[in-house]
Amino acid sequence: MTVNINLNRSVNLNFNKLKLNKSTSDRFIELDLLRGFAILGMLFLHLLWDLDYFGFVPLNQQIYQFQKVVPMLFFLLVGICLVVSYNRKIDKPSYDQKKYNQHCILRGLKVFGLGMLLTAVTLLFMPDRPIFFGVLHCIGFCIILSALFLKMKPTYTFLIGVTVILIGIAMTIYPMENPTILHLAAGMHQTNIYSYTVDYFPIFPWFGLCLVGIAMGHWLYKDNKRRFRMPDLSKYKPISAFSWMGQHSLAIYLLHQPIIAGVLFLFVIL
Repeated sequence: MTVNINLNRSVNLNFNKLKLNKSTSDRFIELDLLRGFAILGMLFLHLLWDLDYFGFVPLNQQIYQFQKVVPMLFFLLVGICLVVSYNRKIDKPSYDQKKYNQHCILRGLKVFGLGMLLTAVTLLFMPDRPIFFGVLHCIGFCIILSALFLKMKPTYTFLIGVTVILIGIAMTIYPMENPTILHLAAGMHQTNIYSYTVDYFPIFPWFGLCLVGIAMGHWLYKDNKRRFRMPDLSKYKPISAFSWMGQHSLAIYLLHQPIIAGVLFLFVIL
């Protein structure tokens, strides 16, 4: 009897440890959850901006200040999720570093291509403030460049990331009134850049946040396991809803503005 009790206790402890430290599927729900919160915040802030743009409600600048926080979370999650994806790839017997680098390049080009699609759309519908180097352009570049840093020690990656952030902040001190597209991509721009474009995310400093995210990914996840304890959140329905949004964040990002702007435009003309 004593042996059975000890055995059951051991099994229960091992099960709890597995539940707390390892993903119950091929995804880590907390990452999808954070992306879901970020995408919901973005939807809310873009709705406020659209309401102001179409003349319905003046933009509340105090609330809109939170628009700086949402992209920071997105870029950190890009870095963290790149590490999670990389860890899963290197665990497979068929892993090949060259093929993985090609995967990163193709994935980055896909996201960058979607950014170029938004450039074309905004040139057509908002020619006074088109998107030349927005969030999708920058994330595409981050994914491509990340292949150089995924195998690096996280401490070095973190320090390089902080350096890139500081350089980006310093570049804003010295504006460039007639920048080329390459200057804009790097982070050299006019004094009031948002009077020329509605979406701007240069490589400096935003790639730095992605690098910090890569370092965090190595610190928080290893061998397809969490390196921290957390309860099972998947049983809560609201959590599942946010997680679903996180899993489909790119599609939601691409579709939300045409839907919101289209509905508001109909209200204007009717």
